[in-house]
Amino acid sequence: MKINIISVGKLSNEYKQVALHYSKMISWKLREIELVHSKKLPEAQIKSYEAQLIYENISNNSYKIVLDIPGKQLESEKFSLIFQNMMMIGKDIDIIIGGAYGLDNSIIKNANITLSLSKMTLPHQLAKIILLEQIYRAQTILAKHPYHK
Repeated sequence: MKINIISVGKLSNEYKQVALHYSKMISWKLREIELVHSKKLPEAQIKSYEAQLIYENISNNSYKIVLDIPGKQLESEKFSLIFQNMMMIGKDIDIIIGGAYGLDNSIIKNANITLSLSKMTLPHQLAKIILLEQIYRAQTILAKHPYHK
């Protein structure tokens, strides 16, 4: 199973160290795709343009998880079951994190599941760190490792 984290925006140096820490501990094949564009676009076009970039990086047959504030909140144990189920059927997972303006509706509609890390708005950098920790936690839950108490 391969996990792709597709995020709009780039991690700053402060966040990179923490992301690297969790990325090294995750034994599943993990690929982080940072979508960054320097074009100055009108606000109305940004979500559409970012959606194009995201679609270029989504796998056709993957299980698509979108992170969005109105999404469903799961306990860590239930989150780990998504990984277990995808491993059992041999599907890769694409996890999509939007930018400052959120995600285009077409991305949200194509998701297999929409999850929320919090009802509060989080910076995409912090959301990515929380996500990486939860992926690691899911792995330890499935391995019955004592990390998750």
